[in-house]
Amino acid sequence: MSKKKTGKGRGGITVDYAKMGVMTIEELKQALWTDLQILKDERRVKYIVAPRLKLQPTDESGDPVPVRDRDGKALHRVHTSHYRPACMDYDFS
Repeated sequence: MSKKKTGKGRGGITVDYAKMGVMTIEELKQALWTDLQILKDERRVKYIVAPRLKLQPTDESGDPVPVRDRDGKALHRVHTSHYRPACMDYDFS
């Protein structure tokens, strides 16, 4: 039995950086910022829901490097430290 899709279709948009090859975190940060500004200014995207960022950590030659926590265990998912304050949901003016 197939799963039934409910709600609005959320196909989303993929921003592909594969052609850039190995890049530093600073280069990715700048590329993300630039592309988010373009989505906002030129494509009129105002809101998003459930965004994800999938990274493939490597060394400078492109060989995979595992990400580990402080105890040395491999990490596969990190939950953001960023949060949206509840006060942003209300208009206090």
